[in-house]
Amino acid sequence: MRTTYSPRVAIPARNEAARLPGIVRALAGQSWQRLSGAVLPVVIVLNNSDDGSREILETVIANTPSLSVTIVDVRFSKDDAHVGSARRLAMEVAISQEGPEPLVLLTTDADAIPDTRWVEANIAAIDTGADVVGGEIFGDEDEERSLGPGFCRRASLHRTYTRLADDLAALIDPLEYDPAPRHTDHSGASIAVTAAAYRAVGGLRALPVREDIDLVERLLLAGFKLRHDPAVKVTVSARLVGRARNGMANCIREWVEQEAVGMPHLVEGPLRIERRHASRRAIRTTDFRRPVEVASLANTLGVDLSRLLDSDGGPLGINHLIARHAPAELDAPGTTPVDQAIAAIMERIAQREGRAHAA
Repeated sequence: MRTTYSPRVAIPARNEAARLPGIVRALAGQSWQRLSGAVLPVVIVLNNSDDGSREILETVIANTPSLSVTIVDVRFSKDDAHVGSARRLAMEVAISQEGPEPLVLLTTDADAIPDTRWVEANIAAIDTGADVVGGEIFGDEDEERSLGPGFCRRASLHRTYTRLADDLAALIDPLEYDPAPRHTDHSGASIAVTAAAYRAVGGLRALPVREDIDLVERLLLAGFKLRHDPAVKVTVSARLVGRARNGMANCIREWVEQEAVGMPHLVEGPLRIERRHASRRAIRTTDFRRPVEVASLANTLGVDLSRLLDSDGGPLGINHLIARHAPAELDAPGTTPVDQAIAAIMERIAQREGRAHAA
């Protein structure tokens, strides 16, 4: 195993006394410590917690010699008492600690259980050339079963849909630094980023929502490479009441409510997905030194030529163009029943693979 990067883990937590022992045990049992012979540094920020989290943490970490845990118990003002403030503080404390360089920062959530190879797999992805790595997120199967068979059916169909959508995206817009198989997760439950890249964009911003997505988007705009490695896996809780606004708990609660009243499970339509990734491929393959190709791209995207240029009249960077004309849509409207979407994507994949074989 290559050990060119030294990991540090940053975790925000708010009143997670019941779940903190789970994440600590998962980190204590990482393969990275066994393979490297080193202790894994972990920073846990307790954000306005009043449920005895610190006492429980101190008890648990006393029996985990494979970890070096720093507990930061802080009371933010009312306006700042959110996950963005806590995650930023955790990452800033982690990056400021003395230790071997180069450094990779890993962040996850207090209700998450990283796979045994989580740290090792993140570092392996960084070693292959990635600057930032998004881990694949899975719901806790036992907790999902407690939400009923209807919810489990929705969750299973949605996993199938997203896997197929990811496969279609990789066929349309293949990326050398993010090859298939890949996924699209890069949330706070599992992000790894080199310290150099993190510093280059000014770190994580203390936003009340989607501070994780904001960090990744700024890294991409700065030209850093994002890998969605399926070897990096994290299991998260399927609770109905979460700590972050508009987080995963909201989605789970909506599915439960929709299932209860018989609402259809609608997802983003396959044609919309295909168009987005075809636009990205067109942007990536355009030679911006050739005016005729730039004009062709503007026509393909259906935009005025000026929309491809910066304020000085020069071409925008590729990732800036993608952010402007073919961005990821976290809240894309659900327009297509999930079973129909699955069938349509499977057909499109078969058609594209058939073309590739014919060629």
